[in-house]
Amino acid sequence: MKENNHDVATVDQIKRWSPVWIIPIVTVLIGAWILFYHFSHQGPLVTLITTNAEGIEGGKTTIKSRSVDVGVVQSAVLTDDLHHVEITARLNSGMEKLLKDDSAFWVVKPTIGREGVTGLGTLLSGAYIELQPGNKGEKKEEYQLLDAPPLAPPDAKGIHITLDSMKAGQLNPGDPVLFRGYRVGSVETSHFDADKRMMTYQLFVAAPYDRLITTNVRFWKDSGIAVDMSASGMRVEMGSLTTLFSGGVSFDVPDGWELGKVAENKSEFTLFDDQRSIQDSLYTVHKDFVMFFSDSIRGLQAGAPVEFRGIRLGTVAQVPFQSKEIAQRLNNDYRIPVLIRIEPDRFQSMLGKDFDIERHLKDGIKSGLRASLKSANLITGSLYIDLDFYSNAKPFTGPDTFAGYELIPTTSGGLAQIQQKLMDALDKINNLPLNPMINQATGTLKESQRTMRELQKTLDNVNQITSSQSMKDLPADMQKTLRELNRSMKGFQPGSPAYTKMVGDMQRLDQVMRELQPVLKTLNSKSNALVFQAKPGQDPQPKRAKQ
Repeated sequence: MKENNHDVATVDQIKRWSPVWIIPIVTVLIGAWILFYHFSHQGPLVTLITTNAEGIEGGKTTIKSRSVDVGVVQSAVLTDDLHHVEITARLNSGMEKLLKDDSAFWVVKPTIGREGVTGLGTLLSGAYIELQPGNKGEKKEEYQLLDAPPLAPPDAKGIHITLDSMKAGQLNPGDPVLFRGYRVGSVETSHFDADKRMMTYQLFVAAPYDRLITTNVRFWKDSGIAVDMSASGMRVEMGSLTTLFSGGVSFDVPDGWELGKVAENKSEFTLFDDQRSIQDSLYTVHKDFVMFFSDSIRGLQAGAPVEFRGIRLGTVAQVPFQSKEIAQRLNNDYRIPVLIRIEPDRFQSMLGKDFDIERHLKDGIKSGLRASLKSANLITGSLYIDLDFYSNAKPFTGPDTFAGYELIPTTSGGLAQIQQKLMDALDKINNLPLNPMINQATGTLKESQRTMRELQKTLDNVNQITSSQSMKDLPADMQKTLRELNRSMKGFQPGSPAYTKMVGDMQRLDQVMRELQPVLKTLNSKSNALVFQAKPGQDPQPKRAKQ
């Protein structure tokens, strides 16, 4: 056999790089660079927590700071507990410096409030989230999304104050803080503190008015219109126009107090109901006494004044006073204990700091000093305690102390005293001998009736006389007599013969009287001159002047 030798071809691979791969490699590099640039230049992610995501849409709602877009919302989902909404937002590159511990986010949308209508620009563009840059701390993982903007910016200069109150609903965020009617700050927050069991309000007072907040200032609720009907009477107070409808809080240093030191930030104060209650809270030094009243204490309340002739000495502390040492029977002698406080600071300015109230009270009790309940307001029926001296007061023989408190004796006063006097008057009336007086009055009435009947008869007789024909003719006869008298009087008028004759007779009588005067003088000097001749008298001789 013949062998056939065949040649085997050897294939060599080409190791030269093909230019075709340039395009995909460049494309990959460009895509990688784009991805790197995109992720390297992305802003930080921000997580916002809220209870309602109304108006917030992922990929559409923007985040702004001072009206400049700084980010956009990516998504809004419910949290695992289904109680909150978690909003994820992406800020623009370079906006990391806006995020601090005190940064604030809130939703801007159309709102009608006490400051007016805000957010009208979002009617067409939709709601957006406003970012207020912070100044302190580092970036947080989560932020609360507020429904309204914070009242004070983080960089605002001023002081934050905390107020505690026993009543809820007195202040709302945004209410003004006033100093003598001028607005110096605002109420920031209000919430109930379960640990303190009190309402807590946070206030912000802007600089330079923060210097007005000192350790001795007092805060009170400033209502628009306040009507108070207490033991002091009826008081109507009207605040400024700022607080007329919404109310607010005012502060000042009480009269007579020093200004004190400037308060520190986050200091705590008490919120009083009104300005009058502040003055009552200033008197912390007091001496307690117990009184027992036999009159009704309806209308007497804690806080009522204790006065001495119109000067306030203290305050009623507890009505009625509860003590385990009280053991009384419910009978006619039952007395109601009342605890009062004598506050020397109220009258030290008038009586001096060295005035010993305890010694003067003991001496006054011996001299008839007693306490009584008196009406302070007839409309409300409120009462107050009045201390005064009673001259007819019985000597006090009871114990000086009760349950560790000194006793002040009491007496009936006010309406009870008037009632007692009225009862005494009625008792005196009941003790009068009314039956004999009534019998005598009845006899007198019968005599009066008999007299009236006789008088009526007399009047009837008089009427008969006056109505007779003789009485009717009497006026005509009287007129005739008057005419005759007038005619007779005319005969004695000047110029008539009778008048002329009467004048002549009077003249002759006057002449005769002048002729008789010498004879009368002679008879006066010598009574027997008619029988014996009288000697002529000597002429009078003038007397010689004295040497």
